[in-house]
Amino acid sequence: MFLETSIWSWILPIALGLGLGIALAARKNYDYSKIIILNAEDFRLNMRKGQLIDIRSESEFAVKRINGSRNFPHKTVFQNLSRLRLDQPIFLYDITQSKSIKAISRKLIRKGFHPVYVLAGGFDKWHFSVK
Repeated sequence: MFLETSIWSWILPIALGLGLGIALAARKNYDYSKIIILNAEDFRLNMRKGQLIDIRSESEFAVKRINGSRNFPHKTVFQNLSRLRLDQPIFLYDITQSKSIKAISRKLIRKGFHPVYVLAGGFDKWHFSVK
């Protein structure tokens, strides 16, 4: 009975298993622990040590912003990567601490930017002076 089965019924599952194993082994593991959520006070005390990026819309940025921040709205963050330095931490904030800021933070880590600091609660929780 063993000899009667086709050789492909053995080779195909083995080849697929090996291919999947190699693909999983070659996959990079990113250290998302380098995304750090800071409360407003800690964010304010440390934001001058890196690049301060506001990912709100241009109209929201024009009305009020944290002094010294640059505006890269959600959809343009990755078009502006050449304007960011890899050797400095990134301080990010949005209007609130939304899912999109988490996704952007994770993508920045995958692109080699770290650490990434996120303002807890977003700009809505910022109670310091603004420009």
